[in-house]
Amino acid sequence: MKIIIIGGVTAGMSAVSKITGGSRAEVVVYEKGAICSCGTCGLPYYLANREADIRQAVAAMEETLRTSGVTAHCRHEVLSVACDRKQVTVRNLDNGQVFDDHYDKLVIAAGSHNLIPDVPGVEKVGVQVLKTVEDVIFLREFTKTPFVHDITIIGGSFAGLELAKAFLKMGRSVRIIEKEDQLLPTFDREVSAMIQRELEESGVKIHLRETLRGFTGGTFIEKTETSRGSYDTDLAMMAVGVAPNTGCLTGSGISMTPQGEIIINKSMETNVPDVYAVGDCTRSLEGSLRTSSLKMADLEIARTGLTEQEAKKQGGMGSRVKTALVTANDRPGLCPNANQITVKMVYDGASGRILGAQAWGKKNVIARINMFAVAIESGMTPEQLGNVDFSYSSAASSIWDPVQVVCHDAR
Repeated sequence: MKIIIIGGVTAGMSAVSKITGGSRAEVVVYEKGAICSCGTCGLPYYLANREADIRQAVAAMEETLRTSGVTAHCRHEVLSVACDRKQVTVRNLDNGQVFDDHYDKLVIAAGSHNLIPDVPGVEKVGVQVLKTVEDVIFLREFTKTPFVHDITIIGGSFAGLELAKAFLKMGRSVRIIEKEDQLLPTFDREVSAMIQRELEESGVKIHLRETLRGFTGGTFIEKTETSRGSYDTDLAMMAVGVAPNTGCLTGSGISMTPQGEIIINKSMETNVPDVYAVGDCTRSLEGSLRTSSLKMADLEIARTGLTEQEAKKQGGMGSRVKTALVTANDRPGLCPNANQITVKMVYDGASGRILGAQAWGKKNVIARINMFAVAIESGMTPEQLGNVDFSYSSAASSIWDPVQVVCHDAR
């Protein structure tokens, strides 16, 4: 059997790992970029950590592909997909050659690209995105000079805050421009406000309800112009959102949303037999918990499932949506390094099912959110989760875990 994978970054490499772990299939990867890699979410780390050598990570992935028997073609762009003939048309970007290849099964892991606002000056040197290994290589060179000091980040999303963290670590002046009235719109307002306070205490300047108008300067960017002001800028990072790389699927018969996301089920199947899709070019019919986390300055935050506002809008639940909010220690207060974790749980007051959770604290937050992710998938109630017999250690955990405390508060 021959399996073709479109895309050789995070989702594509995860697919390679799953397939080669228990199959003798012939696997061919077509990647438009110059490098096949995994873990691109870690690119801000490589940007901020001058001692980290990204070449080692790339070399390790190349070795993994070689030992797995995978044939990986970088700088090869898939132009179209003909599902009726089980065929992809590919262009070699180095020599322009166009050819066809056939598959028995197809995995689409084409990923996404950053949206770039159509404003004056966006073409200037210093208006940049961080999406690929090539991007981080450029940024590490561009920011070697201390003259690249004033960093403006357009967008207060997860990506924008990850960038802010990286540039703070580099000792740069950081400003975030966000057109909405809060950072991280996928969190409830009290969580967003906590994150904003932490950022501002770390020195980040935050501008909400402010719209980008353009960039000014000569060849290089000098200022960011917005609806409310003009700010010195040596480097502007765009983090306003992404769009799926699914243009090659036009006319393929594969179902997509109006935004171009491939529609899949929980088994990653599309509407076309033997065609699967993974990663951020997809939209699941069954929905997603969107479990995610971020560490910003001294604050670790995480979420899973629905926020309070999302739950109220979904399915007309309205007043059925209940919440519980508590702050509790992750270990006994007399132990060294005891840490407080705040947990907000969202649940259905009628059925009792847990719908979502958000948590924040200095450390050990992600483990608690993972507990809620399992509980949501299992259809558990606060009472059921609160009665789970969690491990107890006088040096490492409290008698009552913060997850149990918030569940008992709901009861």
